[in-house]
Amino acid sequence: MADEQAGRGGEQARYPDVVEPLLDMELRMLVRLVDQDEENRSHFGVSLNIPGGVIYGQVISREAYAQEWESSLRDLPGAGAESLARIPRLINEVLQEQRDDRDADPLPRWVHLRNATFLTGATTQTMHYELWRGRLADIVGWSLSIPS
Repeated sequence: MADEQAGRGGEQARYPDVVEPLLDMELRMLVRLVDQDEENRSHFGVSLNIPGGVIYGQVISREAYAQEWESSLRDLPGAGAESLARIPRLINEVLQEQRDDRDADPLPRWVHLRNATFLTGATTQTMHYELWRGRLADIVGWSLSIPS
């Protein structure tokens, strides 16, 4: 077994390091400030460059996103709407448990937008979303403004 682990010249074989995408610290800190608003009133306009285009809207807290998502599910027609509306709360509970078990990185890895518009470059492919969620790792550029 020792022979299997030894590399050339008797050195220990090295396993490749796991490389995570570099997350924009300033954007993560801004999102964290919004997430820390316990009354969920804080928000700011932002444009995000993501693969495939640009999305812009109002950054809201993870909690505000979950509440609005729950409300939109509850408003769906049909008998299962109330059951569906419990999904955001259940997901938040699981995420909270994982957060307690995870390393001590307090900065968010996701951004949540309200009234988002996605621009692909084609005028016929503009898409609008009441709520949108994306990984901060997928953002390649951003601006604290939205197009007028």
